[in-house]
This record gives sequence, C-alpha cells and structure tokens, in this order.
Amino acid sequence: MYSEEVGLLPEHLWYKRLAQEYQLVRNYEPTFDTVRGDLTHYRGVIVGSQLYEGGMFLVELFLDRTFPYTPPRVLWLTRIWHPNFTDEVPARICESILTKDWYPNIHVVAVLEALKNLLSNPNPDDPLNAWAAYEMKNSFHTFVARVRQYIELYATSDKVLRG
Repeated sequence: MYSEEVGLLPEHLWYKRLAQEYQLVRNYEPTFDTVRGDLTHYRGVIVGSQLYEGGMFLVELFLDRTFPYTPPRVLWLTRIWHPNFTDEVPARICESILTKDWYPNIHVVAVLEALKNLLSNPNPDDPLNAWAAYEMKNSFHTFVARVRQYIELYATSDKVLRG
C-alpha cells in the first residue's frame, strides 16, 4: 500500500526499493557506487562520448525519503561547456526526467542513461547556458573548441578522480 498523498512509500517498501536501485546501479553502471554504504547517496563518473569524448564527469545522486515519488537530486560536480548545463559547480541540468517527466517506476539507472544521452545529444533549443547554445548553433567550431578546452581544464581523469 502506497502513501501517495504524503509522497512516501511505507518504510519497508522504501528500503526494498533502495536495495533494488543499488543492485541495478551496480549491475549497469559500474563506475557508480554508494557513498559510505548509504543507499540514498551515490557517486560516480560519467564518461563522455561524441563531443565530450575523453571527458570524465563526477556526479552525485541523492534519493530523498520522497523517492520514488520525486526524482533523485543530481549534483553535476565537473564543469562542462554544454547548452543544457549551467557553467558552475555544481551545475544545474536541463533534463526533463529530473522534473516533469519523472514517474515513480523510473529507476536511477535511467537517470544516469539520460545524463549520458544529454552529453551525446545537446539540445541548444532548450538551454540553461544561453551562450553555449548560441555558439553551438552559430559558431560550431568555437563551441567544439570550448568543449575541448573545458575537458582539458576540468574533466580529465587526474582532475576528476583525485577529488
């Protein structure tokens, strides 16, 4: 029995869901694990692809007590030049699965897949970083050069993994 009106699963079902999420994360996203064994806190690295090839991006996820009725909170801890991420640490992310397209049956691994997909498919038509979106649309070579510069400055393995 769910307590949707208060946005909480009964405690025993919440712990069961957390255990399920942990198994899915460990099976499908080996670069992620819990922080100090806390099933509500994950940290890991998303490896860049396509324009972000060679970049490593540190990410933390937090599952609040209202999970799965609310999406995980995501902290993107590596600076990135991308139209759908703010240019700050932690970056805010424009990804619909983290807001209006969240449903309780979505798993944490789907959030991680959506973040990886956002790296492969930036959307300059729905930007958080208007300047990156402008560059991507109007000066693609400049945009790519800045993406590469940010990877070199902030997203190499020695910079991301030493923290």
